Amino acid sequence: MASPASPFASFPELQTPRLRLRQLRPSDADAMFAILSDAEVTRTFGLERFTLIEEAKQRIRAINAGFHQQASLRWAIVRAEENVLIGTCGYLYWKRPHHHAAVGYELARPFWRQGYMTEALTAVLRYGYTQMNLHRIEALVMPENSPSIQLLRRLGFQEEGLLREYGFWNGRFHDLLVFSLLRQEWQNGQHE
Repeated sequence: MASPASPFASFPELQTPRLRLRQLRPSDADAMFAILSDAEVTRTFGLERFTLIEEAKQRIRAINAGFHQQASLRWAIVRAEENVLIGTCGYLYWKRPHHHAAVGYELARPFWRQGYMTEALTAVLRYGYTQMNLHRIEALVMPENSPSIQLLRRLGFQEEGLLREYGFWNGRFHDLLVFSLLRQEWQNGQHE
């Protein structure tokens, strides 16, 4: 059982000026399917494009299981005035003894380039450093994913190098760039 101070005591909801970050629900399956069946979204996401609604239902179950197993923490992103899923973001590969985790995210195409992911990740980074006691947050990005690279740089992440043929999806290997943001860099305002 998680202690009251644990990020896993109950699912933490986060609020930003335009967004609410909450736990994924089974009722989000249709919206999740719409996002992850879009070839433009999955092209650089590291996941094969969904073709069945059951894949979306299974992803929601897996994300929530990761929270209950105290292994990962991923939020549903909804606009504050609505309760419709437009994307997700959060932590995977949380290594508590080492105080680091990787961040991942995706957003429905109609909401690209409007600052939503910057807003969501700013809240998620703050939560990671202040509530999860993270020292280092990583992100892995395909070299051709310029918008994601720009987002990470805008948030203060530093590029560390290339992991050659590190990912495998859609029947082939993919190179991934490694980015990181350290707590001191975040505290010093490089994240703004």
